[in-house]
Amino acid sequence: MDKSNLAEIRKVLRKNDPPIDWIYGFYVSPDNELCWQSFRKFLSFDEDEMFRHKDNIKKAVAGTQGRELFSVSLSSQSEKLFALRHMEEEDTELLEEFAGHVIGAYQHTDPYYAMLARITYDVPAISSDRRKLEDGDVVYIGLLFAICPATLSKPSLGYDDGEGVTELSRRWTIGVPSEGFLYPSFNDRIGDLNEVLYRSKKEITGDLFREFFDADLPVTASKQKDAFNTLMDSLNVSMESAAAIQEDLAKLEAENFNVLEKNDALRLAERIGADTENFEEAYNDIVGDIPLSIPALRENSVVVSTDSATIKIPFDKAQFIKTRVIDGVTYIVIPVDGAVIVNGIPSVAGDLEKIAGRTDGAEDEDVQNDVHVVLSEENLGPEADLSELTDDIFGVL
Repeated sequence: MDKSNLAEIRKVLRKNDPPIDWIYGFYVSPDNELCWQSFRKFLSFDEDEMFRHKDNIKKAVAGTQGRELFSVSLSSQSEKLFALRHMEEEDTELLEEFAGHVIGAYQHTDPYYAMLARITYDVPAISSDRRKLEDGDVVYIGLLFAICPATLSKPSLGYDDGEGVTELSRRWTIGVPSEGFLYPSFNDRIGDLNEVLYRSKKEITGDLFREFFDADLPVTASKQKDAFNTLMDSLNVSMESAAAIQEDLAKLEAENFNVLEKNDALRLAERIGADTENFEEAYNDIVGDIPLSIPALRENSVVVSTDSATIKIPFDKAQFIKTRVIDGVTYIVIPVDGAVIVNGIPSVAGDLEKIAGRTDGAEDEDVQNDVHVVLSEENLGPEADLSELTDDIFGVL
């Protein structure tokens, strides 16, 4: 599914009256036993129940393509879901068979609530500029499935009519979806039986995916990041070059690139000054067939970590990160840009000006630009106090 088709489905599910026909829900205990199940027409829910179920249903397609959402091409259509798509009234045997597939395949330690909803969407015709014209002749019928883990409420005091203020009983609270799918995908504004939109907040449960779909397991964002970072590490990337990677990825994303192909990765490595002499061999050994989705690789900031400190810098400021060797010690140097606050104390900026040799009313821009924040593992130990911060961390280069 591309962005426009996904946006259309999301918009439909956000409506006050989404085109949901029915919802089959079942609750599974930590011991993997079916405790409760229910099949209900969507319009039969009372207002609060309808809102809660609709809220979780729409979150089942939330996320970013390549990071939480994966469009997966199938080798064959899902026969196990075919009859459910066309089920008008409750078929107990068919529904319990579906629940059995899920319970047998999904790995968990806490209880969960699973929801299967059928969507029937009359796709309107649109003009070339995407204005709605009239009712079209396409009807999209899809199954939206979501697994919502339950968490035990925290111990708390409360008022009971019979006992007064007392400790309340802890209860299992159903949370937002962690894994699920939309089948078939909505491509070119029609249903595509040869593709599924699969969603996973963290790791994909391989047994659950393979229970319903004949395809290779999608590669999670964390695995994509690991492969990409290992590739860059093998190219002897400098710290300054590593910090520039996110800015390059942001530019590609702005140009509507979704996947980082091998040639794109090579050009990126060349732009940041990496050693690309053995790029082909490294890419084939480390990345191979792993698809590298740019949204999965993108971060909102550059993170520099040592054993004793973590620094976050906006990626568009990453070019200012430098390393310096002072008295035989390697430092990470970041120019001061704007106010400097340590643990909420803004007066540190005054100390910086004194260290830089500035006085009140000084307007020497060259002097101001010479103020830097210097961070190293040696002077960022847990025992560092304010005097160490002003005397050792902030220095003039």
